[in-house]
Amino acid sequence: MIGRALTSFAAAVIEAWHELRIHKLRVLLSLVGVGVAVAALSGTVAVADIGQQALVEQYEKDGRPAMLSVYVYDEQGDGMGAPASAVRPAFDKVVEQYQISHASMVGGAQLTARRDARSTSVEALVVDPAYAVMHRIVTAQGRWLVDSDARNLSPSVVVDPKFLEEMGLEGARLPVTVDLQGGQTSVSATIVGVTSSSDRYSELPRAYVLAEAYDHWFGATQPVSDASWKLWVPTEGADELAAAVGRSISAELPGLQASAERSDYLAWGGGDDLDVAKWIVVAISSVILLLGALSLLNVSVITIQQRVREIGIRRSFGATSGRVFFSVVMESIVATFVAGLVGVMVAIALVNGPWTAKYLLEGIDDVPPFPVSAAVLGMGVSLLVGALAGVLPAIVAVRVRIVDAIRF
Repeated sequence: MIGRALTSFAAAVIEAWHELRIHKLRVLLSLVGVGVAVAALSGTVAVADIGQQALVEQYEKDGRPAMLSVYVYDEQGDGMGAPASAVRPAFDKVVEQYQISHASMVGGAQLTARRDARSTSVEALVVDPAYAVMHRIVTAQGRWLVDSDARNLSPSVVVDPKFLEEMGLEGARLPVTVDLQGGQTSVSATIVGVTSSSDRYSELPRAYVLAEAYDHWFGATQPVSDASWKLWVPTEGADELAAAVGRSISAELPGLQASAERSDYLAWGGGDDLDVAKWIVVAISSVILLLGALSLLNVSVITIQQRVREIGIRRSFGATSGRVFFSVVMESIVATFVAGLVGVMVAIALVNGPWTAKYLLEGIDDVPPFPVSAAVLGMGVSLLVGALAGVLPAIVAVRVRIVDAIRF
């Protein structure tokens, strides 16, 4: 039974393919719109995925979900944050207590960088090694900071492209040294890495320094104050964990108060922007699909009216109504399958082309490949359009009377 059904289906597909080869011009006219629609649909979905990836990367530079920000301050004092040296032991103990794998101090300081005749003010970000993963920082050149850098005789730093530009070091091979001055201390620092992009919020060049190294070289004359502490935790139960962390750190620091809260983009509703973008893509794709389906339907109806005599002859030789109906529908499905395949290939070529790489992928660190979902959607839509667009012409073909068809 199953073998007979498969044989009938294969015969219908082969028959449909032969009909398409006979009516090449008709097929070409009817499928141009479908091919363009599928290419536009698949390309739009793929570009939307790339845009969403870019948006997520921008958000995650401020902290991956779920990011907890911990602030420790003296309620009886001037409201300034507690010294980092006082908070560090309690912070490390709580991190170990709750088995948090990624944690980092974040503090700011202003340094002066000098090399040869050039000099510039630098925004130094004092962090721990885990900060790069927590804030999606990618080094385009060199490497990121590691724990062993804190023991180097020259402090290791990672800088942004703006730093290299200000110091005239574009294209220089790493490592390279510059002089950094903070307070009354001046030291020769080694640039071991360059980030892929500059911070969009900072007007000054940026340099990342390990907290331990900064405290060793500059802590005596220019200590980091008002530091915050970051924890990257699972999103499930993040709010409850934030409250527990705040209580635990407060308990470890008598006289000080700690507050912990989520600070990633999902906490303040940044994910809503992603949902809006998805709905916009759905709306555009629906319009494109509707136009392609209408184009195919119009051509198919006109064509079936021109084939009335052919259908009547087939009926006179014993073709049943079901056979004629299925044959006409399969012609449409096979044709749109070919058009969908061509459309998806065109979309892949355009999205992976040099124009896209130049204008759409700029600033994206983790470039996504052409999404399989976009290709599957394009092929699925092409088959669905073919089936729907073939139903009406098939109904018209079934209602053709043999006598009227032969007289046509």
